[in-house]
Amino acid sequence: MSTQLNLKEIERKAYRSTYQDGLWDIYYGLIVVGMSIFIYHPAEGYSAMNIILSLLIISLAYGLFWAGKKYITLPRMGQVHFGEIRKQKKRTLAIIMGIFVLILIVLVGLTTLGWMNPQASSDVKGALAVHNSELLVVALIGSLILGTSMIVVAYYSDFPRGYYIALMMAMAVFLMIYLNKPIYPILIGGMIILPGVVLFIRFLKMYPLPREEAVRE
Repeated sequence: MSTQLNLKEIERKAYRSTYQDGLWDIYYGLIVVGMSIFIYHPAEGYSAMNIILSLLIISLAYGLFWAGKKYITLPRMGQVHFGEIRKQKKRTLAIIMGIFVLILIVLVGLTTLGWMNPQASSDVKGALAVHNSELLVVALIGSLILGTSMIVVAYYSDFPRGYYIALMMAMAVFLMIYLNKPIYPILIGGMIILPGVVLFIRFLKMYPLPREEAVRE
């Protein structure tokens, strides 16, 4: 029994070590920045540039994460294959996140269509001017959905910093919707990215490339 517990703890530590490079923090922080630009709707009307710029930032986030894992983390830490329990957790997480993503796609799609439709946009602005409490409810629901989904990710992924990221992302979504000022969620995205950059620099110092890899570079 003791041996089994020790093996589980060793596996957990090995799994959590994959987060030492800070790449997940940088990835989520850039996602928040991209979302803040996507949701922002200027007074003069929603622009296609919102979508283009946000997609560029999200693509950059994914590209940096993928390249960092492949060319920086993997050569230093190697590839680890985990057991069936960890695989089951990943499958459960994929199903739960699929549901959350579907909900978010529907909400964002409806919101975007409303902003791109001049009449709908005018109706929304008029309604929000009279019923500010409704906007507050929408902001709370949006932040709750995203915050909860991120907490689920943190739990099933054994990612302790994920709870901090969940709180920051929930705040960002709330401010994006309620205040419609992208500067605040962008700053929050920076607060997620900064610890990731610090961890990334520390990771490079703690795990230098093996000599043969260093010689190749």
